[in-house]
Amino acid sequence: LVDEDDVGGALRLLRRASMCLRFITAQLDMLEQMSPWEYQEIRKVLGHGSGFDSPGWRELRRVVPALGQAFHGLREQAGLSLTDVYVNGREHEELYQLAEATIELDERINFWRIRHYKVVARVIGDSVVGTQGTPVEVLGRLIQHVFFPELWRVRNELTALSQEQ
Repeated sequence: LVDEDDVGGALRLLRRASMCLRFITAQLDMLEQMSPWEYQEIRKVLGHGSGFDSPGWRELRRVVPALGQAFHGLREQAGLSLTDVYVNGREHEELYQLAEATIELDERINFWRIRHYKVVARVIGDSVVGTQGTPVEVLGRLIQHVFFPELWRVRNELTALSQEQ
């Protein structure tokens, strides 16, 4: 939708995707109501399935980088730096809103990863192998990953710019 200059439609879908992430993150609370031993029974029927196999997560990992490319393409087409989008946000409201919806999605993905890792560590441990044969500690390392580091870094640049003025 961003590539088609339908920023309003993109914003609506980004907000919905962020809301979905908020809901599924909250659902992890349910697993913590089971004892670690009780969960072992459920784990047996999961086989090798994991979140890495989820069609939703697979699609999210596919489209999120494309979203970033589309956003930056639109920003460059407007002749703006990322700093300009924030400093002059009122003059470029749609780009500003798109940047914020994009970072919201990134943040929600990160909240999910943190919560998922903590639930897994609490239920099966943090030094064991997960359902797909992946060590649980790999989940812990994913917490540091963000899809849009430039949107996180620009906040540091804005703070420095503000302090210079």
